[in-house]
Amino acid sequence: MSAYRNRLLEMVDQGIVPLGMQCFTGNGALIEVLGLTGYDFVMLDTEHSPNNPRALEDSIRAANHVNMVPVVRVPSFDDEASIRRALEAGAEGIFLPMVKSAADIRTAADAAFFPPLGKRGICPAVRATGYAFSDFNEYARRNNESTILVPLIEHPDAVENIEEICALPEVSMVIFGVGDLSFAMGEGVEQLRSPKVQAAYRRVMDAAAKYDVPVIGGPNLDPTPETCLDALEMGVKVFTLGLDIMAFRRACEGMVNDLYTASQKSKLSRPTPPPSGFPAR
Repeated sequence: MSAYRNRLLEMVDQGIVPLGMQCFTGNGALIEVLGLTGYDFVMLDTEHSPNNPRALEDSIRAANHVNMVPVVRVPSFDDEASIRRALEAGAEGIFLPMVKSAADIRTAADAAFFPPLGKRGICPAVRATGYAFSDFNEYARRNNESTILVPLIEHPDAVENIEEICALPEVSMVIFGVGDLSFAMGEGVEQLRSPKVQAAYRRVMDAAAKYDVPVIGGPNLDPTPETCLDALEMGVKVFTLGLDIMAFRRACEGMVNDLYTASQKSKLSRPTPPPSGFPAR
């Protein structure tokens, strides 16, 4: 057993379900709230959001402050600089968008790991090393043993190659990217309502189970006890529930609607609420 096994993998080993949220704002206060309310990890997005390397450090500090595991979704699996900078800022895992094959994972591994596992160059003047050189050998060992690589299975080629992806020792977990995959398969926003997407999901789940690779998933936008249980029974072992900015929107919609409903029973009035940004529950 590795001396530096990633805490999320330790939780899975112990039969505990890790819970995370996708964070697009990078806001330190919101990240603290996640930790204070029981989340175990935060996925800091740099693919679809304007978060930059300097801001990423502060977001990771906030996660560390509330004992959450910080992971970063980089802009691309082959963006060597973004992978390196995320890890140098203190990330403990990298989410890899749009992978298509085992070769793509190895490209990311070269950027994430020091020799002999990868080809990453060294620099002691970074946050992850404590801005020191004396313990760099230990830091390199810790990085190589505890950093998790998580490919997003969101392209039809990745589904086709899912067995070779899950068989790689560098792959710690996988996440089923239902949104992008649904569009790539010509199914639009149907997502898991589409039989084609359902078949892809089952194929990914079967391969992950075969190679003992935990799957990250769950009813991200609209969780209920029933939909969470469905995901658990399908084999999901790590959950992401919520996107910070969209969770805030849903909360705001609810409060606006509550006041509107109350005003209908009073002598005062409120404008009709704007249409919801979410499908009907």
